[in-house]
Amino acid sequence: MKYFNFLFFLLILNMYAQNVNSPSPPNPPLLPKITENKLERENSPKGDNFSNISLDGKYVNDTILYGLDSQVTNIIKALKKSSDSQYNFSLKKRLEKTFNAEIKKEILELFISLKYSGGIDTANYILENYESKRYSNALFGLAILYLKEFDDKEKLKKTLVEILENKEGNVVSIAAYYLGELNSLEYSKNMMEVFEKYSGNDGARREILIALGKMVAVDYQNRIYEISLDNYENPSIKAAAIEALSYIAPDKVTTNADLYLQSNNNNLNIKLAIIASLSKDPSLKSKEILQGFLRDSDDNIRFKAINAIKGHKDSSAKDILIYKVKSDPSLKVREASAKALIDMDLGDIEIKNIMFDLKIDNNFKISMFSYLLDKDSLKALSIALEIVNKENVNRPSNVLKGIASMLAAKKGNFDNFYSKIIDSKNVDLRHFALKGAVYNKSSLLSDKLKKIKSETNSEYIKMLLKDY
Repeated sequence: MKYFNFLFFLLILNMYAQNVNSPSPPNPPLLPKITENKLERENSPKGDNFSNISLDGKYVNDTILYGLDSQVTNIIKALKKSSDSQYNFSLKKRLEKTFNAEIKKEILELFISLKYSGGIDTANYILENYESKRYSNALFGLAILYLKEFDDKEKLKKTLVEILENKEGNVVSIAAYYLGELNSLEYSKNMMEVFEKYSGNDGARREILIALGKMVAVDYQNRIYEISLDNYENPSIKAAAIEALSYIAPDKVTTNADLYLQSNNNNLNIKLAIIASLSKDPSLKSKEILQGFLRDSDDNIRFKAINAIKGHKDSSAKDILIYKVKSDPSLKVREASAKALIDMDLGDIEIKNIMFDLKIDNNFKISMFSYLLDKDSLKALSIALEIVNKENVNRPSNVLKGIASMLAAKKGNFDNFYSKIIDSKNVDLRHFALKGAVYNKSSLLSDKLKKIKSETNSEYIKMLLKDY
């Protein structure tokens, strides 16, 4: 009986316990969103603009100093968009104290975008301790970039030369690259000596050659030229030598282009380096070779050659570019060719022909019209009017609808075009005309818009024409 009473007592006690709510831990404060104009807590009422900025500013500062890495990452992302620099000092402290290399990288990137020099000590620390701390190559390179922007450049050059001469691996390539960016001509001898010494690090040797080219180290022009022709050298090294020559003596590359190609089995890196050099040489021979590259089987080569031709404004390439627009198997080559014609002011007639060519894809037509519209709206309008005059506006093609949508969202005087489609039985086309006329505050169509508003039953159109 006693045992039964004891069980009954436990049952009553358990039922009582289940009816008592156990206390729940308080929710942690939500991280505020940082916008360009205000701070907003994610759990704040709608419309609260946090007029008490000092309170919310303190909250963000405290989060930067003491919050989780993930919270700081979110703040940094927001600050990159807003370019707000009021939290730089707190971020500087976090940068100095954090062990998280990724946070260091994100803060340094932010400081570069904000033009803030408060991270110099940390960037120098990274350079001095990258081996012992096993920092990534990305962080190592970013620290150099930061110091290049904000610290003593002569001091940085000396540090990079020490790394170049005494270290191994990818850091040597990175150091060589930045010596080129810093125009360290006074250290060209040191760099060439390291090049001759290295045998197993093609990455470092390649960056050294390109850096010597960027700083126009004419004392080593002949040696670099020898390397570019050396049959015992790796093609990637010869390509780097050709790229270096493109800064020092591009005419040498032009003269030897055929030889480079024949002796390297048309190696891709060699071809890209030659094109880069030819883009800097405006001679007739250079232009002729570039046009030859438009017949290459690799679409990347054709694409690069087209951009080089465009850079030279080579009108003699017009016919082959027109052919490429219509017939090249690569979409990016066709697009690059059309853009080159437009940029060289050779393409308005051809773009018009493209628009009426039934064999050409509609998306390509719309894409090229968009490019022309951005470059020369008057020529684009002329083509648009020709198209609308030849089409049935009540049953418009996708091309005409695409053109109408672009002209509806573009600032300019397109009233002549809008007037031709504003009475279309096609709803989309008619709406594009109305949107464009309203957007550009059309005076020519003002009476027409008032009339449409007075006669329509469409709430959408009434709303669109609310100011008429």
